[in-house]
Amino acid sequence: MGLIMPLTILEFFRELTPFDFRILSVIEVLMARHEIVPTEEIAAYLHYTEKKVQKALNRLLNYKLIFLAQRHYQGAALTFSGYDALALKALVEKGTIDQIGPEVGAGKESDIRLAVDDEGNEFIVKTHRLGKLDFRATKRARAFIAEKSHTSPLYESRLSAEREFKALSELFKAGVSVPNPIAQNRHVVAMHIIIGQDLYRIKKNEFQSDEEILTLFNNIILEMQKAVKQGYIHGDLSEYNIRLNEENYPVFFDWPQYIETESEQAERILTRDLSNILNYFKKKFQMTVKTNLSELLLKYFDNWEFQSVL
Repeated sequence: MGLIMPLTILEFFRELTPFDFRILSVIEVLMARHEIVPTEEIAAYLHYTEKKVQKALNRLLNYKLIFLAQRHYQGAALTFSGYDALALKALVEKGTIDQIGPEVGAGKESDIRLAVDDEGNEFIVKTHRLGKLDFRATKRARAFIAEKSHTSPLYESRLSAEREFKALSELFKAGVSVPNPIAQNRHVVAMHIIIGQDLYRIKKNEFQSDEEILTLFNNIILEMQKAVKQGYIHGDLSEYNIRLNEENYPVFFDWPQYIETESEQAERILTRDLSNILNYFKKKFQMTVKTNLSELLLKYFDNWEFQSVL
């Protein structure tokens, strides 16, 4: 467990008091009504003096768990670090997390850390951070967010994590090749580690034969088909979110942007996902499939056997 360190790698965690967490929780609740929560409203909610609350807010500010703003009133709001603290505390209390390590990966919309439970089992903690992207671009890209009004990056990230956990739970249970989800709280999802190599890193000379490449391609299409039969279209499938496990079988990850097959956009999104895979195999492995997209989409891949020219 070389990368695993105590949870206190998040420096503030050891020093936070129950009252600190109470303040963070109250700010979280009141942010449903305020972008910036008035200090006096926090005090009224807790039945404490504003002076005592302000002292606690200054302490949390030092840890960068909140930020303070002065408008026509003084107020506070959670930062992502403050939201992290609440989510991790909940997962620790639930017994999901015993230790957490440093960041081992980062995407456009998430950070990934290695973690262990109290029995020493290693797993991944994925923290959704949609605020890493431009807010307006995020809303345009994510239909499930665009339907909401008055959303914050924290709330967007929570919705994203909830959707991913839902998709992973249902797909894994149905036998689709996805990571096994463990738990979710707020914007954080814990899931099993997939040991292997990402598809985009694979080189053609790593395969023993053209038949192995075709087998991999067919396995990817098979998993797409299985997901579709469960009502899920990945929505952003490419070589960057497919990993080959130790048996060289594809595992699909990053599911928060999924589209349901009943959606009006289903065929368009499924066509895009499939085109991404076809184009990647054509470019990387000089593989051409003897069919066309309209034929494949006609039955959402039912009873289709692929042939290729390599």
